Amino acid sequence: MLADTGGEFDYREWVVRVEVTGAGDAFSGRADLLRKGQHKCRLVLSTSRLDATAARLALGTKARDFIDDWMSRHETGPSRFSDL
Repeated sequence: MLADTGGEFDYREWVVRVEVTGAGDAFSGRADLLRKGQHKCRLVLSTSRLDATAARLALGTKARDFIDDWMSRHETGPSRFSDL
């Protein structure tokens, strides 16, 4: 497998780190989501994409959708979840 550079972007006070790997016509990847410096979630593509750009775009969309959903929820107290 050849590694693609991936990238990082900020969205709604979150940092999203994208990494895409692949060769030929099968690219996959992951996006790590950090909020206030803490890792909160890792998203992965469930199917491969034909090129690295399509994989990056899909991961960026999934990350923004996750963050939008997270930000729409009301915090009523501690969740009792442990830090990742």
